[in-house]
Amino acid sequence: MKSNTPVVVDVRAADVGYFSVKVSLGRHYEPTGVTVSTQIFPSLAPRLLAGMSPRSAMNNEPDGAVVKVDGVNYFVGRDAVLYSSGREPRPVFDDYCLSNKYMALLRGALYYMSKDVGHPAEMVIKHLVVGLPLKNFTRYQGELQTRLVGEHLLPDPTEPKEVSRVSVQRVSVIVQPQGALINHSLESGRDLNDSSSLLVVDAGGGNLGWFMSCGRQPNWPLSGAYSKSMLACACAVADGIDSNWRDNFEIIDRIDTAIRTCADSFITGGETYPMAEHACAIEAVLTESVDQLIFKTEKLENLDAILFTGGGATVFYDYMKRKFPEHASIMHMDADPVFANVKGFQMAGEYLTAASR
Repeated sequence: MKSNTPVVVDVRAADVGYFSVKVSLGRHYEPTGVTVSTQIFPSLAPRLLAGMSPRSAMNNEPDGAVVKVDGVNYFVGRDAVLYSSGREPRPVFDDYCLSNKYMALLRGALYYMSKDVGHPAEMVIKHLVVGLPLKNFTRYQGELQTRLVGEHLLPDPTEPKEVSRVSVQRVSVIVQPQGALINHSLESGRDLNDSSSLLVVDAGGGNLGWFMSCGRQPNWPLSGAYSKSMLACACAVADGIDSNWRDNFEIIDRIDTAIRTCADSFITGGETYPMAEHACAIEAVLTESVDQLIFKTEKLENLDAILFTGGGATVFYDYMKRKFPEHASIMHMDADPVFANVKGFQMAGEYLTAASR
């Protein structure tokens, strides 16, 4: 029987994106030193079929959890594809963070945080940090904080009739690219008090975000986001072949992988589709998104560095080097673009927690 004494952790973080959810499991000891440990799972939250109970869904012990949001059971986790019909629309809505899907995915992140400490009967997270794109940050920051604070019930995979309780005491919401900036500054030893101008380009699944800073001070008027990024690139390829593929997450993921790895083709349904035929469609999306970035930031001449992060970092990095060769020398790829934001969220939470003591 499990102890009723709750396991208490100071800080955890989650980055809920359109393609994947990145999770911070706090600081762990590794052979190379103390690092921020991370986990990732796909942004899929299929509803369970009618009559399928949480217990029956877990009979084969898949990697994930059944979570309930507003009375509906969803399966979330690394094996979520096993419960999906294959049709998973991924619309880029401003209020995505208030949707039931977002909450299901967030509870999936809490599940992995609980799993990391042994699935106690109760886990208390003193401070949870999440992120939002800048374009809807001001509008939804407060509402998201309110929604996430409090009690979240999760299944206990070792005792199917039991549930685990995760209590979140405090939530901070920060701008997504700011996480990458914090991580980059601390990992690289960059002095946050210097006066250099840095632009972070965050190429996520649903949004292209950019964050301008002068030292540690953000420049909000020159920061922003545009709702076309890697997902829009993949959908542009799908539209050129079969528009019904837009809602087929497995095919979209294959196309996305082909774009990010610069593959010559991708295979689905036993057919090989050359990527060269869709280069212009991808280029059009990249141009549209980067034009929005340039329009908002006004010019690149005053920058000391441009950091590319996010799952699509290499795609936008290569594109902007081609389009602005005169600034290629100040363009840098993040060392860990997929997890940079969530690691930065963790670090921000640690700093805020220490400052409040």
